[in-house]
Amino acid sequence: MKLVSILNEELVFTNVKGVSRSGIYTDMLRRAKDALQLPVDPDRLVSGMIEREDTLEIPYEGVALPHMRTEEIDDLYIIIGLLPKPVQLQSIDPEQCQLVIMSLISSETSDLYLKALSALIRFLGTGKNRQTLCSAANAREFLDILRLADVKIRSTLTAEDVLVRKVTALKTDDKLSTALDMFSRDDRDKLPVVNDQGKLVGELSATEVLHRFIPEYIFRLDNLDFVNSFEPFNRIFKEENEHIVGDYMRQPELVVKPDTPLIQFTVKMTKNNVSTCFVVDSDQKYFGEIMVKDIVKKVLRG
Repeated sequence: MKLVSILNEELVFTNVKGVSRSGIYTDMLRRAKDALQLPVDPDRLVSGMIEREDTLEIPYEGVALPHMRTEEIDDLYIIIGLLPKPVQLQSIDPEQCQLVIMSLISSETSDLYLKALSALIRFLGTGKNRQTLCSAANAREFLDILRLADVKIRSTLTAEDVLVRKVTALKTDDKLSTALDMFSRDDRDKLPVVNDQGKLVGELSATEVLHRFIPEYIFRLDNLDFVNSFEPFNRIFKEENEHIVGDYMRQPELVVKPDTPLIQFTVKMTKNNVSTCFVVDSDQKYFGEIMVKDIVKKVLRG
């Protein structure tokens, strides 16, 4: 299915007014309501969108993606807003936004919404496509750009749609201290380990590192109430620069390809209690990773 087939020229607006989220979102929704006589309350929807953004604290990088699931409609409406100049919408945004892709989602269109959003994000992340779209003079030109690029909606959501692309990886000869720094800095409990060619060769688990520094006899105790020694942690402090990642890594619990369907790796992760799976390309080179929280964030709250 082509992306333009589900976009409505009457819902692509240029010269959107406003210098804040509230003003911009309200202008877009009011124009959309007038264009298609949508049975929605713009003020209520804008309030809900902003509340959701503030709660989830998702930064926008050049493109804002506000959305709302509502019972007021029975279809998917994607509203496009082109701003005259870039605007800082949220204090946490690393980049100003000039393009707003707003979605109103009915109870039956979550799947289509996620597939359409993935298609748009893939297109926007390639080359100068975002700048090209932002330079469109009118709605027809905007849609023509997508039509000529033959942007398509995939029939199935895949790993590529939810992964975090190429998070920093470790090498086998990195010091354990480097890994501990990355665990702390990146708020992760597993890290990919790659060779000099960038191929995935293992994973390092924070739990495994801690396990190796705790005396084995402690794990055999039935009652831990009297165990209060700080010695395992002192050992880590003393030895973290003496050990390398290769001594602690193991084979990855789950590795998938970018085109692996969402449901397949989700089932494997939940069935085997895997918190993080790694994604590799056809050459086994590290491509990205998917944590359970990424599925929740991008699918259930995306």
